Amino acid sequence: MTERIDRARGLVEQALRDVESELASPRCGLRPEQLCTCRDTLQGYVSALETGDLPPRKDRSERLCKLVIDGWPFDTPLAGTVLAAERAFRTV
Repeated sequence: MTERIDRARGLVEQALRDVESELASPRCGLRPEQLCTCRDTLQGYVSALETGDLPPRKDRSERLCKLVIDGWPFDTPLAGTVLAAERAFRTV
């Protein structure tokens, strides 16, 4: 279990760095409000993974998945990073 948590934390932290980088230097043409939502959600994931205060799997939403699928271009590199991070968090 610890290995899965470490892997999830690594993916979430990478996605968080990428989102913060996009906020600082926009390259993908994404809306800042959506990026802020991603940043805040990913920060919550990091916190939950660090403290072990994880909600039950069935209660972990797919909020970022819906945001990315509904609002971002399919070829945005950041999308894959964010989706992988959320998937890893949901399956820990």
